[in-house]
Amino acid sequence: MFTLVFFVSSLTAASASAGSNNEIKWKNEKNQWDKEKIGWEKELKQWQTEKLKWESEKTKWENEKKEWDKKDKNCNEYKAWLNNYNTWLNKYSSWETKYEVWVVSYNSWIVEYEVWVVSYNSWVSSN
Repeated sequence: MFTLVFFVSSLTAASASAGSNNEIKWKNEKNQWDKEKIGWEKELKQWQTEKLKWESEKTKWENEKKEWDKKDKNCNEYKAWLNNYNTWLNKYSSWETKYEVWVVSYNSWIVEYEVWVVSYNSWVSSN
């Protein structure tokens, strides 16, 4: 009888310990996901700020282009401006590509995060 009581109480203690370890595991994971989320959100703000800057410059260049389109395109001043415009446009395209790649990574992370949140919420509701 003592053996059976000892076995049952050991099982209960092991189960409680496993539950406690599981809770620690989930809390650690949640902390890690929360840190990652903060990092991604900070990066997102930086990208959005940069995007506004680039879009503002793009508008400025496009407005200048409209003015140049009304003028003589054979003059050296226009050719120099056009060269600068094309150089800027290449830089903008390069930045835009980097931004789009980052957005894909960000969206992929968001999906992973949302899947994890579903698992976490399921665990929380079962405890």
